Amino acid sequence: MYCFKQVYSKISGEPPLDVPTIDISSKEFYGEGYDDSDKRIPDMTIINRQLGWNPKTSIWDLLDSTLTYQHRTYSEAIKKVMGKPTTS
Repeated sequence: MYCFKQVYSKISGEPPLDVPTIDISSKEFYGEGYDDSDKRIPDMTIINRQLGWNPKTSIWDLLDSTLTYQHRTYSEAIKKVMGKPTTS
């Protein structure tokens, strides 16, 4: 199974970052009043039961293809902007 460091490394072409993952509550990170996904836990059981549907793509493959696309698109946009002459 992948971890986020491996996914980032694969997509960016850079070695995995040697930075520890920090466990922090959403309240501490976002501040008072922010309501995050503590109540929304992804579960395919209901969708499978009601629709008989199962995903064909794993979450890691989906994450990989999405981030690869975003990284490539962002890189191309940066190269395009960096190649433009600047005005003084």
